[in-house]
This record gives sequence, C-alpha cells and structure tokens, in this order.
Amino acid sequence: MEKVRKLKWKKSSIFHPMNTVRKKSVLIRVIRVLFAVFLFSQGCYAQEVASPLDIPLFLSGNFGELRSGHFHSGIDFKTQGVTGLPVKSVNEGYISRISVSPYGYGRALYIDHPDGTTSVYGHLDHFAAKVESAVRDSQYLKESFSVNLSFSPADFPLKKGELFAYSGNTGGSGGPHVHFEFRDTQSERAVDPLPYFKNRIKDTRPPDIRGLMIFPQPGKGIANGSTENQTINLLSNKAGKQTFAKPVTAWGNVGLGIKAYDKMNETSNIYGVNEVILIVDKIEIFHSVMDGFSFNDTRYINSFSESYYMKSFIEPGNKLDIYNDRFSGIIPVVEEKTYHCEYILKDVYGNTSTLEFDILGKEQAIPELNTADLLFSYKKDNAYKALGIDLNIPANNLYTNIYLRIDTISNYTAFAPLYSIGEKIPLHGYCPLTLEITNDSHPDKSKYGIVAVRGQRFSWIGGKYENHKMNIRIRELGQFSITIDTVPPVIQPQNQAKWTATQTISFKISDNLSGVESFKGSLNGQFVLFEYDAKTNSLFCKYDPKRMKKGNQTLHLVVTDSAWNQSNFKSDISF
Repeated sequence: MEKVRKLKWKKSSIFHPMNTVRKKSVLIRVIRVLFAVFLFSQGCYAQEVASPLDIPLFLSGNFGELRSGHFHSGIDFKTQGVTGLPVKSVNEGYISRISVSPYGYGRALYIDHPDGTTSVYGHLDHFAAKVESAVRDSQYLKESFSVNLSFSPADFPLKKGELFAYSGNTGGSGGPHVHFEFRDTQSERAVDPLPYFKNRIKDTRPPDIRGLMIFPQPGKGIANGSTENQTINLLSNKAGKQTFAKPVTAWGNVGLGIKAYDKMNETSNIYGVNEVILIVDKIEIFHSVMDGFSFNDTRYINSFSESYYMKSFIEPGNKLDIYNDRFSGIIPVVEEKTYHCEYILKDVYGNTSTLEFDILGKEQAIPELNTADLLFSYKKDNAYKALGIDLNIPANNLYTNIYLRIDTISNYTAFAPLYSIGEKIPLHGYCPLTLEITNDSHPDKSKYGIVAVRGQRFSWIGGKYENHKMNIRIRELGQFSITIDTVPPVIQPQNQAKWTATQTISFKISDNLSGVESFKGSLNGQFVLFEYDAKTNSLFCKYDPKRMKKGNQTLHLVVTDSAWNQSNFKSDISF
C-alpha cells in the first residue's frame, strides 16, 4: 500500500508561513528602488528618447521573452525585412564599447549616456565611416575578425539622434532587425526599454492564454492520480471565456504554470508576458513582473519556465529578483473542497487577460520519493566520484534538490562507455566534470573530446586531456561519452570565377563534429581580414584598397576545428 501523507496546515490559513519562499536579498531590492528613483530624479525614467530608426517602430521581440537558456534582454525593432537602414543614438552620449563576433549580437555597439544608462544596439551590418575605420584598424592589428573594443568619452561622442551604424542581420540573428537594450551603466542590469517607446508603439491587445501545467511537488503532491507534471487543456465557451476541458483533482503541494503570449497592434508576432499574478481563494499567492534582470541571473530561466510554461511558484534555488516573494506560490491542497484560482496577466501597457478555474481537493495517496538514487542538494556542495566519473556541483547551481541516477553502458564508443548522469537537467553555472578514457589508444591526444549524447546525435563539448581522462566544465547534466575528431574542416569556394569582378572572395566552411574554431587568410603572406557568418557558414573577404594591393596575388586560407584539424586552400587571384 502506498502511504498517504498527512499534511498539516491550519485550515484558517491556506498559506502557512512554512510555505513562504526564502527571503530575497534586501540589498538587491534597495538598489533597484534607488536606481528607479535616480532615473526619475534625472528626468529620464521612460523619458522622451529619439527613435533609433527613421521608420515606424514595430517589434519582432520584447523584453524578457523566453529563449533557450536565457531571457531576451532587450526589444527587437523590425527593419522592414531589409538591412542597411540608418541606426541613430536614442540620446546624447559616447560610444563606450564595440564588439564584433560571428555569434550572439554579431556587430554590436554600446553608448553610455549622462543619465547613468547604456543603450545597446545589436546585429548591425556596419558602422559609420569613422567608427568602421577604427574597428577595421583594430581587427588588422589583432589579426582577428572577432574583437571587443573599449573607447573613452572623447573618442566618439554622439548627439541625440546622430547616425552611427546601419542595421543588419549579423551574429545569431534570425532575420534583419535591430536588437536594442537599456542597461544601468554601473551594474549592467538590463531594464525593459519598452516604456521609453510607448508613445511610438501602439498596443491595445491583451495577452493570449494558451494553456496550463500543474506541477505536483516531488514526494509532497499528486494531481489527477499522477506525480508527473501535466498539461491542462483549455476550452472556450460561446462567450469566449476559457476554463479547464475536464476537472482537475489534487492533493498535497502543487504548483501551477501558465503558457501565454502577448500581442501588439498591426503585427502577427507573439511576445513574452510582462506581469503574472495568481490568486487562490481571493489570496494573491504569486506575482512576477519582468521589468529587469542581471545577466548573472538570466539562466534562472531554467527554473522560471518549463516547455514555455511560466511557473507560478518559486523553486528554492531560484534567486531571480522579479518576484513578490511573500509566498512561494505553492498551493497546499489539504482539504476536500474546491480551490478557486484566478490568473491575471498584464503587458507593459496595462492590457489584461484573466483565467478563472477550480482545483478539486481530493485525498489521494502520495507515493514516496525513490531515495535509492543519489540526493544532490541545491544549497550544498555536491560531489560524486565513481564509475570513471568525477563530478562536482557546487552550492547554488541547482534550482531544487534532485535525485540523480548515475550509470554507464560499456563500450559505447571505441574509447569510453556511455556515461549517464541523470536526465537533461540544467545547471546554473559551469560545473567541473572529469570522465575516464577507458581505452586510451589514440596516439594524438588532442583529437579526444567529450560529446553530449542526444539519442543518436553527438554534440561536441570538447575538454582537456590529462592522464587517460578528459576534463570539462558543463552547464547541463545528461548523457556523455568520449570520441575523437580526426576529420579536417571543409573549405568550399563560392563563385570563384567572379572573385575578381565582384572584388569579393567567398567560401563556405564547415566541420563534421567539433566545429570551426578559427580561420586565417593571407595574400602574398600578408594577413587579410575575412568576415564570418556562422549561421550560414559563410566566409568572405572584400577588397580593401587601404590594405590590399592590386594585381596578381597568392591567396592562402587556413581553417582549424576545435580538435586542431586543419584545412588549407591556396589559389592565385587578381584584384
């Protein structure tokens, strides 16, 4: 017989103090308030700012949207599907930083403003002439496409509305747009920029609720006879009011999550929801407002949501400071009665959607946790060393306590077993992992690498070889093994017959496993700058009259992958 937990709370108080989440840092909240007061005192909180674009403003993405492993830290301005639109400073200030990368923000520029904020512009195509020249000089000096440059106030001062760059589609962009952020200059905390543009962007549409999920708490709750997380289908009546498709019963501690998207006028895009409130039996038990966050906290999205359902309860290891943290949001269903629940969802403009529903309290057996697996604590340092595995998960890298099942399957690759370390569980920071090479037979140790195993697919994460073992730092648990990469990258010339006419040298470069790590091109032995678009595997070099000669020359391109395999391409070319 399964044991039935006797859950003890006073009936007069559904939310007992034992259920309150741990106290958040008062200092963090004081800083947030003081920053808001400072901005207000400077007359710049949601003040009138210049538009960064000379076109009507529409968003393809908003602040705090759920992304893979992070929250979206800004808003994305549409650029009418094209690149090359002028981008202007929203306020006076100076260019403090420029970064260029084939990943992430691509070409990005940072402007520090006198009011203590920094505006950030990402996925740019190129910069205004003087700025572009300074960036290109640095790239040639460092002999690197990727650079991260800092500037003083005297280098590139800007007036409000002054042009400094042109819109693009660089880095990890999924299409032409300008990624825009506001940050506190000192702390670099990202804040929602939308309030600064409310008078330029129309929104009268409320959030759209798509579904619910119920989360029975491990060993403490059950719903509809199951301890698994469950999605709850919604139905709409003739009046458009939503409710559960079928009754939901629960017992013990349960949490809820809601899947919803915001919408705006004159676009078909969907956006993240700004504010979520959950009320049970007329008592507010959960309240979150996505108005800002620290970049150190962005991976708390792994605790904030699951499968795009926003959790309306706070796990004990979640230190995100967007919550009203008087209560944890956990619902203790301890009476056989109807628990009336209401969600209230709002966007920045105050447009509101509500969802009312009932949970039926029904006493049910709550299965005990399987404590045969290894307990890893969110608040303590955790270590495991056996079966060829050496794993350390320091405190504050888990969002709640977990039970891990660790096992191996022998001879999974020619060099190591399959190391199974629980399920695909995210870690907040990088944690050290060492795996044994059980058949250390390959003569070139630089070719070894740890791979994450997803079904039949390998994802190279690399590592460092040391004494028949591989060391790596991971941010996700799961299944791993060790293999080798001895295949060099592939270099494919594109439209080679037209290089002279177009004054552009073009390639596609790719790698079968470990991925392209670096590339370097030269003409007659002198470095030339190749630009790399990682999402399209495109590598190209445009003729630069300041740094490249006319006439016949010998081109040499070297591409190296993460396992130090190299490919070379040589050809004569004439500019």
